Amino acid sequence: FFYFHALMGLAASVFEPKPEKAKLGVRVVCVSDTHGKHSSLKVPEGDILIHAGDFTHFGKEDDARRFNKWLGSLPHKHKFVVNGNHEKNAPWQKKVKFMITNATVLIQESATVTVERKAGSAGDASISVSVFGTNFFWPARGNNPYYDRIKPGVDIVVSHGPAKGYVDDGHGCQSLATHMTRRVRPRLVVSGHIHSANGTTKNADGDITFVNAAICRNGYTPGWDAVVVDI
Repeated sequence: FFYFHALMGLAASVFEPKPEKAKLGVRVVCVSDTHGKHSSLKVPEGDILIHAGDFTHFGKEDDARRFNKWLGSLPHKHKFVVNGNHEKNAPWQKKVKFMITNATVLIQESATVTVERKAGSAGDASISVSVFGTNFFWPARGNNPYYDRIKPGVDIVVSHGPAKGYVDDGHGCQSLATHMTRRVRPRLVVSGHIHSANGTTKNADGDITFVNAAICRNGYTPGWDAVVVDI
């Protein structure tokens, strides 16, 4: 009898939904897969702008340079960019951080920024937000050891390829999904790559928001809007 109730209590603790994390009061604007068509995009205001890769069309250097100029015209104080598959093997990849100067390019690394909260917001006047950006990887059959570098508790993870089962149209990476939902548990995961899967969803516990922010919809023609998430 005692063991039965103990087991029931353990089961309840495992399956009980985790409490929702307190909001940071930070607005994140998410885009991806612009493929050189960034100038036609209307970008909402926000505290952080994230581009989840494929900012060029087949790695054209001119696309990258025009993209950097466009980034410089946007008012967002904090901007982050990661590689997509179109950039990862581009001839200029080794100097990408020197080419994209109007944003922080994250390649298997993290950065922490201080976001000033709007007047009247509850809590401190500013708050720190941590962001980890992966390199581009095709979906892994087993564990992708590069995801081991993502530390638990980071606020935002940016990965060009989506996690399996989350705004991926069935083409995401199981290894990324496992790391996100079982170990890292960020507030937000921003991806793209699968143009047809633009949108947002949450994990079963409801404490992780997954975004597919692809802008190009049919082939390389823009057809989706930027995705805005408050974390």
